[in-house]
Amino acid sequence: MTDTQSLHGRLVALHWPSQTSEATLSVDLNQRQVATAEIEDTSGTTHHVKVQVKWDADSLIGKIVQTSTTEEGTLLASAE
Repeated sequence: MTDTQSLHGRLVALHWPSQTSEATLSVDLNQRQVATAEIEDTSGTTHHVKVQVKWDADSLIGKIVQTSTTEEGTLLASAE
């Protein structure tokens, strides 16, 4: 896993842990969940970063995103 303060690039994929994706009925959809983001930077290197995102984060796949580190963990957001 890449441990960076901030990463900027195209979100290639978002991998949800199997226990989270199987428990969708018991998970609060308004809370952030931990997932692994595959982000390709401008040099073409793909980074795998554990991020905290909401369930609608799948809509960011293929878009330019950036990560930011907070006390709550690493957050993923659109950079467009």
